[in-house]
Amino acid sequence: MYHLYPQPVKQSFPEGYLPPAGSFHLQTAPSIQEECKAAGYFPEKDLAFLCCSAPEASQSSLSITVEKQDMHREGYELSVSPEGIRICTAGAAGLFYAVGALKQLSHQCFPRLPFAEITDFPALELRGIMVDIGRNKIPSMETMYALLDKFSLMRINHVEFYQEGYCYAYSNYPYLFTDDTPVTPEEFQALDAYAKSRFIDLVPNQNVLGHMDQWLATPQLNHLAECEDGFIFENIYWRPPMTLDPKDPESLAFVTQMLDDLLENFSSSYVNVNMDEPFELGKGKNKEEAQNQGSSRLYLDYVWKINDYCRKKGLKMMMWGDQVLENPDSVSALPKDIMLLDWIYEGEARFETHAKLMQSTGLDYCLCPGSSSWGALTGRSDNMLENIKDAVSCACRYGGKGILLTDWGDLGHWQYISSSYPAFALAGLYAWSGSQASQDNAAWFCNCFIYMDETRQAYKTAYDLGNYYHYEHAPLYNTTLSFAVMSSKYTFDTLEEFDNKVQRLLTLSANIAKTNHIPYKEPVIRLDYQGLQAYLDKLEERISSLKLGCREGSLILEEMKNSIRMIRHGSMLYHSLTFHREDKDVLKEDLQSLLTQLEKLLPIHYELWMARNRRGGFSKSTAHMQHLLKFYRKQLKELS
Repeated sequence: MYHLYPQPVKQSFPEGYLPPAGSFHLQTAPSIQEECKAAGYFPEKDLAFLCCSAPEASQSSLSITVEKQDMHREGYELSVSPEGIRICTAGAAGLFYAVGALKQLSHQCFPRLPFAEITDFPALELRGIMVDIGRNKIPSMETMYALLDKFSLMRINHVEFYQEGYCYAYSNYPYLFTDDTPVTPEEFQALDAYAKSRFIDLVPNQNVLGHMDQWLATPQLNHLAECEDGFIFENIYWRPPMTLDPKDPESLAFVTQMLDDLLENFSSSYVNVNMDEPFELGKGKNKEEAQNQGSSRLYLDYVWKINDYCRKKGLKMMMWGDQVLENPDSVSALPKDIMLLDWIYEGEARFETHAKLMQSTGLDYCLCPGSSSWGALTGRSDNMLENIKDAVSCACRYGGKGILLTDWGDLGHWQYISSSYPAFALAGLYAWSGSQASQDNAAWFCNCFIYMDETRQAYKTAYDLGNYYHYEHAPLYNTTLSFAVMSSKYTFDTLEEFDNKVQRLLTLSANIAKTNHIPYKEPVIRLDYQGLQAYLDKLEERISSLKLGCREGSLILEEMKNSIRMIRHGSMLYHSLTFHREDKDVLKEDLQSLLTQLEKLLPIHYELWMARNRRGGFSKSTAHMQHLLKFYRKQLKELS
């Protein structure tokens, strides 16, 4: 039996094979030829793998016929028979995916090709992935090209590189961020063309309301903030200004100028302006108006202004729904021509209520699960799997356009991109084949075409790396204990401040649970420290036995190893400061070990960062690691 990823709608494999061929003759419907040319896709080149120079190769030319038929625009029918290869499709995208299926079949029995009858089309129209490049870590062009290659194999047709701050070289602001290494206009133009040739819509993305802290931290732009002096977040801690003043005409002029600069590099008919989490909206300069009219009115007025701008540009605006989805009246007050995005990142939460609401309004919408990689070092795999399957299931049942998997970079973006490969492959699988598809299908695909692992254990190893959080027994959401105690969320300089940090983490997670209607859990951490170390020991043994043949194979293995070092460090940090503080000798020994560990893993982390990403942002990303080094040295000095 042969494998195909994603699982086709129908497949059968009659007995027999096409013999190896030395050449082929391709006959393509003229309209599909034109589509291919417009996209920059060359099927003759893509089909070259069918040619074989082996002595047994047939001297006759293999016949390949591509016919246009009325069907789903990305669907195809593929027939491999004694007469040759016949592909029926509505357009160039379907041809591209049919050729991908042929490559997978060829991989399994090269140089022959098995007879096959395949009918396939996607469960969801929009199958997207969003990668954060706005929080410190900006990938190199080589990395971005490689991601687009992987996404095309996964039949992802919508990609966004999330932007906040100076990750794009806006022409008017280079003097504000002289140490940064942003994506240039020419680079985005090249990426746009590259994506198009792989039938991926590369969508411009720029936050235009909240998450503007990098801009508002500058003296030149601080006056545009709703709260210029910052604000208290959820009555827990102070945060710097993050949200623009939506009533200030300068705010609108600022963001539209940014969009003018960005949009000219993209051919997409979409633009994602985000507008999520304007935490302090209506709590500063517009407090009185918010009290009189409600903060939702402030928000909606701004939404309409941004949408008017997008409409004039001929673009469909995408935006997050977190500010409106708890209020049906606010959803009804949105412009009718937008696409609403609903994010939920916990497997215990459900998309169904919001999906039903958005369906009832007639708005186009996408459901947005997460890779669960951020704030977790190697992810939270079981949570991610449940989250993606629920998003796909609800989108299919309640008329969603699709899903947009998010891969965020909160709190320094410490996780390596390879930790998200299982999530990317699962999103591609379920968005195309539906939530009933088998995870084993994604495992086979990743082992053969992403990791190229001889042992066929790489996918399971990567997936299991993301399940270490089960040993933490911590009621935390959107993060893991091992990461959270190391991170810059709630910094600490004393043992007492560390205790306060842990309590704040529990309080914040309780708020997240309440917002997402997750059942109450006792706010107590019961870390199985020894069990976790044993689990990581076994994973290290498995990593050492993997035989990755992909170009980035050695890099992936080193990323796995250093991720384990960071997990060990975070778990030891919590265990030591919680249980060993009364024994000064043991605590001193632990602190010295923590200091040595971090001094070792930081240079490795830098090398791994530079292997995939641009230099700018690394110092900011790892500032809290440097803070931990100072904390360890200070505590050791006090204990001496």
